[in-house]
Formats: sequence, structure tokens, C-alpha cells
Amino acid sequence: MRGVIEKLDYIKELGATAIWLSPIFPSPSIHRYDATDYKHVAKELGGDEALNTLVKEAHKNGIRVILDLVCNHISNQHQIFIDAQSNRNSPYRNWFTFDDKDKIGYQTYFGVRSMPKLNLNNPSARKWMLDIARYWLLKFDVDGFRLDHANGPDPEFWGEFWHTCKAAKPDSFCVGEVVEPPDIMAQYEGRMDGLLDFQLCDAIRREVYSENWNEEHLMHFMKDHKAYFQKEFLLATFLDNHDMNRFLFTVNDDVNKLKAAAKLQFNLPGPPIIYYGTEVGLQQVMSNATKVGLEASRCKMVWGNEQDQDLLDFYKSLIIKRMKSRPWDNSIK
Repeated sequence: MRGVIEKLDYIKELGATAIWLSPIFPSPSIHRYDATDYKHVAKELGGDEALNTLVKEAHKNGIRVILDLVCNHISNQHQIFIDAQSNRNSPYRNWFTFDDKDKIGYQTYFGVRSMPKLNLNNPSARKWMLDIARYWLLKFDVDGFRLDHANGPDPEFWGEFWHTCKAAKPDSFCVGEVVEPPDIMAQYEGRMDGLLDFQLCDAIRREVYSENWNEEHLMHFMKDHKAYFQKEFLLATFLDNHDMNRFLFTVNDDVNKLKAAAKLQFNLPGPPIIYYGTEVGLQQVMSNATKVGLEASRCKMVWGNEQDQDLLDFYKSLIIKRMKSRPWDNSIK
């Protein structure tokens, strides 16, 4: 967290108007998508004080702060789950779905034992999660949430979640991760501000590096894709993220192809997201001599002479051009 505070000038000079932080809660894992405490910032990230400082300094610079929030599941080391699992009379027992016939014994996130799925149809569990969202918006003045695995809970839950956030902070922003076809994505209209557009990400990547796609194919795709959604529903665009190979890696470090993809992305209507380091040609790190692991695209940011200054200037020009041509588009400003 302190590192982000120290680099706010860089983020401002880049032209970014919002920062999406990876999960910041205490957790036994590196990725922190399995929280053990939803009311504090992990000590190794600087604790609550660091987030307070970051939000205040970011706001001074016209930059909003978006937290990555997991509502679908928690850590099996969370005290609520430990109590529910060990005590059949626990008030938290029905916050989860236990099944002795199941190999693990309870519903999880894709069969991962360490990530028990919350039963958000339970009124108490639902209220708990809604209170968590309200807590971060009001106490820490964060500006919204990127909602992990949003197609885990029922779409109906998100309607209540969204209205809770808007009531607490009217200009808060909620964007969901729903890796599904557009007919399913459309179920979240009126329940969130928008979704991360995985379909479009895949289309852009195909367009730029596949011999089987061309710009005409992409235009047809975009027309059909857009028809599923209302104009007000935001589809946030991106070229890469923490769960996939970096774009530059997929095109064999061809910076011109990255520039072509970025130019296309910034001409699209949805809010563009830049995965940290993409703007300076951050290289993907191989987990060993032959394999690419989950952490390969989550490598350390580079600074100074290690950055591709020409690529950085190109990204800055894209952002300036977009801000001038779309001054009304301040959805995540």
C-alpha cells in the first residue's frame, strides 16, 4: 500500500482516474481472495492507516480507489466458518451449505477446500456482506468495488448490494466479474454499474494475433455483442489481467501489436482498464524453465530504465485523447 502511495504521481501523470486494488484483507494466501477478516487491511500491506492515507492522497489527485471484494466465498480459516463447521448449533451454520455426501463436506468455490461458499440467501449472511460493503464506503471513503466471481451469488443479491452501495455513497461504482456469455451477463443490468467485458477481451486478443480474425470480424462481433445491453450499462474493457497471460507475452513481445490492441481498446465506449505494467512493457516471468504459472503475470513492477518509455508515452497519448474526446465519460473518474 505504501508503494502505491509513493507512486501516485506516476499514476496521475499516466492519466489514470482510478486505482483498482487487488484484495487487501488478511488472508492465508498470496492472492488474498480468501479473506479471514473483512474489517481490516492486512498488516503486511500497511494496515488500516495505509489505506486511509492512500484514499485521502488519491482523492487529492483526482484519483478514485476501487477495492476488490469477494462476496461469494471466504477463507476456511475465517472464525465464522470455523464456528459453523465445528458446531451444528452455530448461528453461522446456515451461512454455508454443508453436505456430508460431498467429498469436501460443504459447497466451495470450484471445489477449493480453502474457499467455502457463502449462502447469501440466508438473511443474516446477506446482511453481513451488505454491511461490509457499507463499512468500506463510509469508514474508508473508498469509491466502489470490483466484485470477484460475481456470477457465484444469485443476480438478485447484486440488486440489493448495488442499492446498498448507492445509498451509502451515491457516486460509488460497482463492476462485476462475470465470465459468461452475453445473455447471462445481461442479467446483471440494473444490478450493477457494469461488468468486466471478458468476451470483448477475447475478441481483441483474437483480432490482434490470430490469422483467423480481422477487423471486419471484430466489428461484426462488437455490433452483435453490444445489442445485448442497454447503453447505460458499462462494459469495462481490458487486454489482460491477473488471471491470464499478459498480452505482450501472447504476441511474443511484439510491442506494435500491443499498441494496436491498446488503440482499439481506447476507441471503444467502455471504461478502459490497464493492468499494471502493461503500459511500460512489463515482461511476464516464467515460473520455471518450461511452464507459465498462475503468478507469472503478477510479476514485480519495473521502474526507471527498465520501462519502455516509448510505449508509456503512447499510452499517455491514448488517455489524453480519450479524455478530450469523451469529457462526459467520467464513470470511474
